[in-house]
Amino acid sequence: MASERLPSRPACLLVASGAAEGVSAQSFLHCFTMASTAFNLQVATPGGKAMEFVDVTESNARWVQDFRLKAYASPAKLESIDGARYHALLIPSCPGALTDLASSGSLARILQHFHSESKPICAVGHGVAALCCATNEDRSWVFHGYSLTGGLGLSQEPPPRSRSPLCVSSSGPPASPACRSWWRTS
Repeated sequence: MASERLPSRPACLLVASGAAEGVSAQSFLHCFTMASTAFNLQVATPGGKAMEFVDVTESNARWVQDFRLKAYASPAKLESIDGARYHALLIPSCPGALTDLASSGSLARILQHFHSESKPICAVGHGVAALCCATNEDRSWVFHGYSLTGGLGLSQEPPPRSRSPLCVSSSGPPASPACRSWWRTS
């Protein structure tokens, strides 16, 4: 179980959004359940805020309810995390990632460490937006030249540009009209 701290297991940092837009319940359930079989997990959010689970369904509601009662469900403050203590980084799908993780200086510091040490990083769904905060001193993206793998049927229309802090595209101009206008002017 994830609450058992076994010294023989490597540590994995599971970063989630603390924003009102939340964390996908199904994605978090899968990430947490699968990773806890191989790692000691530490959940962290900006400011240590409690996660707001979204898209809770009949099939995952009980798991979410049980998870919230566990001691390890209280997230650590992302700002106090030392990336050197962890062997892997996991970011589940979080619609709130656009709001808090994509511009987090603390997460940027952690991602820079993971990148420089060639440690594994996994971002799922909306969690990919969190990778946008990782820039070098010259403001270039730490992951420039990397390829991301993802499904085509999982896209979502972003909010209008005035409300969306960034626009992530796989290659070329984005399909979304809101992002297309931004892409042309950037």
